[in-house]
Amino acid sequence: MIQPDETQPTAIRDAFAAHDHTMSIPIAQVVQELADLLGPTTVAVIGGVRETRAVQQWMTDREPQRPDVLRFALQIASMMASSKDREMARAWFHGANPRLDDRVPMLMLRDMPLAEIQGTLLAAARSFAARSTPSDGAPAKIPH
Repeated sequence: MIQPDETQPTAIRDAFAAHDHTMSIPIAQVVQELADLLGPTTVAVIGGVRETRAVQQWMTDREPQRPDVLRFALQIASMMASSKDREMARAWFHGANPRLDDRVPMLMLRDMPLAEIQGTLLAAARSFAARSTPSDGAPAKIPH
């Protein structure tokens, strides 16, 4: 079993931290953090509901129908987002991804069994989280 250590790339260490955090908090907090990162509309789509009112209820007194999917979505979002780059995480969940055969991650989470897509989504998220960006925060230049 792989354990996180200082010799591993930051993205791998962050993947361990994201997993541990997501699995150790109540589902209401999972929903709250996911809504903070991705917005309640995206959380509603991932959770398979039509209204953000359900997302609000999940944060207070109602159990979501798909808590495992929401936990996994937070795990992925946490790997790639900080308070500075929420827009990048949102774009990743909303955009057609070439690492996923041009499928949209939030729609995959909504429409497909988690067991079938978990490994593929995790690999794509790790790849995105490991992207290199210069220390000044500017996007990395793509080599030609």
